Amino acid sequence: MIMALAAVMLSAPAFAGQAFIPLPGYAVPAQRPDDFPPARLVGEVEDPLTALTSDEDLRDSVISPPSAAWLMGGLRASNPADRLAMIHSAAIPRHVAAVAPLAAVLLRLDEAPEIRAAAATALGRIGDAVAAPSLGEALKDPVPDVRYAAALALGRLPADGAATRLARAVRTDPSWWVRYAAVIALGRTKKGFVVGTLEETLRFEPRWQIRMLAVRSLQDVGSLRAADAIGRALLDKDSGVRTAAALALGDIGNDDHLPFLSAALKAETDLSARGAQSTAFRRILSKP
Repeated sequence: MIMALAAVMLSAPAFAGQAFIPLPGYAVPAQRPDDFPPARLVGEVEDPLTALTSDEDLRDSVISPPSAAWLMGGLRASNPADRLAMIHSAAIPRHVAAVAPLAAVLLRLDEAPEIRAAAATALGRIGDAVAAPSLGEALKDPVPDVRYAAALALGRLPADGAATRLARAVRTDPSWWVRYAAVIALGRTKKGFVVGTLEETLRFEPRWQIRMLAVRSLQDVGSLRAADAIGRALLDKDSGVRTAAALALGDIGNDDHLPFLSAALKAETDLSARGAQSTAFRRILSKP
């Protein structure tokens, strides 16, 4: 179902002509449209909807990570390809010794952007909370590709403050696909307080792709407050967002959310969204 939603998101036309009055702190979208996925993403491209698998973790468990001295030497190599290879070799879960050298590379603005983006992805792969401050600082990087990688990586860390940094990126980053990555990462944190940011995203974000991902992230959080926010998205101006909201509400909603679905069904004109809403209504009714 996730991949089906992704296909819808990448194929449906963006909603045109929507008025946008930002909250204080929300980024005003750039006039020049950009594509998603970007025409060129530097560094290692990560599918934002695909989690790391247990098979990958099992393979990593038998790989010997480079020593700190070997890593430092490799990161000083004159050939960028050699530095990139060293970063990839250090990207092993729980390889905490690599965090400081990789963070130093990440924050060096004189380093190539693809190297910085790879360092961010590697820090997310390592998954230690000590990398959170560096990844949070990388959300200010001048290159959107690096900010994109940093946002996705930050969502993988069990760190206090990660969600706060991501929420700031959702509100202020001028690149819509960086905001997209930050919304995904917020859902991964599963922190209850991110619901407010995601709810604001549903109300004020002009890009339907990001609003749809906000629904998905609220579903990941899974609380009753998240379900309430999803219920209000049943009246979104984009039919794809309304469809996603119905599917999500059928998953985490309860009897209190049936009035949301009833009102949406009365107003709905899109057949796909209406079908999803009917299915969600029946699914909630069947819950014990």
